[in-house]
Amino acid sequence: MSDHTPLVFFVPGLYSSTLKPNGDGGGKVGCLHDTWNLPKSLLLSLCKFNCGHSGLQLPITWSKKNDDTGTAAAGGNNYVQDSDSIAADGCLEFVQDKLLHFLDTLHDNGLIELHKIVWDWRRSFEEAEHTITTTIESVCTKNYDSSGRKSIILSHSTGAMLVWPTISRNPEWFQTWINAAGCLLIPSSIFLAEFVHGWSMGFPKLLSEDVFFTCPGLYSYFPTTGEKNGGGAGGYFISPDGTYHPHDDIDLHDIAVWEQYKFGIFALKQTITDEEREHLTHCLDTAKRFRETNLVRGGNKHDPSFLHKDPSAYNHLHIVCYGQDKNDTHLAYELNKEEKTLDISESKVKTKGDGTLMIEQWQTIPGGLKRDIVIAEEGSNHVSLVNDKRLQGVLLEAFYKGDDLKKKEATSLLQK
Repeated sequence: MSDHTPLVFFVPGLYSSTLKPNGDGGGKVGCLHDTWNLPKSLLLSLCKFNCGHSGLQLPITWSKKNDDTGTAAAGGNNYVQDSDSIAADGCLEFVQDKLLHFLDTLHDNGLIELHKIVWDWRRSFEEAEHTITTTIESVCTKNYDSSGRKSIILSHSTGAMLVWPTISRNPEWFQTWINAAGCLLIPSSIFLAEFVHGWSMGFPKLLSEDVFFTCPGLYSYFPTTGEKNGGGAGGYFISPDGTYHPHDDIDLHDIAVWEQYKFGIFALKQTITDEEREHLTHCLDTAKRFRETNLVRGGNKHDPSFLHKDPSAYNHLHIVCYGQDKNDTHLAYELNKEEKTLDISESKVKTKGDGTLMIEQWQTIPGGLKRDIVIAEEGSNHVSLVNDKRLQGVLLEAFYKGDDLKKKEATSLLQK
């Protein structure tokens, strides 16, 4: 494609990359035992006593790495989780079919150059960020270094956490960032329920609590004790008397706290093996390291130390935060410090947002960078908003800014 064709990256969010076994998969591909591709793979889970895709469990063994081949931070004394035979394969159409049709149609007709970057959402976010960074770098260095061609990046949900380090380090590669329901600086405690009950959609259990336990990336949303952004009055737990516990009160990256309050596996089993305990420690360590490296600074969300370069280096970058502000959204669980109990049966406090992220979560960009806010269509939520026609309009404007003929051609093609 020519240097004038919009160069577009799409980084999907959590759960939105399909997974399947590498190679022959041990003969299990046909029965979908260790495949993530809704709704097909959900049928097997239901047939197997609603087991929540139990075949997706990762190994709970870890090995020390002495180079940077495993993660962006790997090296020295860091440990990396051992691999299995499953890998990210493509974008999940089940929840983003209209968006993918929109992007693929433009790409297939030469109106954009599209790069979809899928990632294994089970593994640590250090690994995922390294994979995404490496892919973007391989494309951008070839295009930007040779012709100064900038790209447009679309991220959804957790995709924002994973592309932010690259955008911060290399803003010159990008002209526009469409940040759809982006989960960035503001952490959350919501996943504590899934570590006990798994993730369900009504009756069907999509992921079991056993799978959750093995996935280090899913620990990466919890606030560190050093974070100063977000939460009700500075916290994500509320006491029975209505006062909030600050971040420093409950260290969610300390295995002793998990044991004390019976978080996750400690609520499920009376006896925890040494191997399980070591695995959980590694999960919490890599999650904390990822947040502290990329998403935590001493000041507030406008602190310029979030940026790898002088703030002026980002002046050209057009950032659009697209999300919903009308849905009830989790803010805090009730935690009783005296009795050492946590009630995860329901959100004790809710606020407004997209049903998953609070308004502040998806509207916040690190370092005080300027951004435009676009509210999603009425009735959209955190997952469904990627299929909004309004989002497609935002993307068309970004792709063909100043080129009305190309925009008209693309619009006409999409209406067929």
